[in-house]
Amino acid sequence: MLPFKIGNWLITVDGISWDGVEKHTYEIARERINEPGPASREKIYDWLVHMPTKTWLKREDIYALNTALIYAMEAYKIPFDSNLSFIETFIEQEKELNDK
Repeated sequence: MLPFKIGNWLITVDGISWDGVEKHTYEIARERINEPGPASREKIYDWLVHMPTKTWLKREDIYALNTALIYAMEAYKIPFDSNLSFIETFIEQEKELNDK
């Protein structure tokens, strides 16, 4: 099952890492995948709103990360937090993407 690649993201036993052609490295540790945002964004999956702020990532990379994060959560058996909302997360994510 692992490793598994979705777009430019590689899911391994350790977490999700950027595996694109850009000369950037980025890793999201397995134990931090479902972190909520700070107080002003406490109902969102923070990584999915934080990563669009990276100028070297394209819209397609962010959408692939959405899928990779959900895949990783199930692969790692990380429960979906009922206090967090993918709908609110994706609304905030689109705002970040449109601000680029």
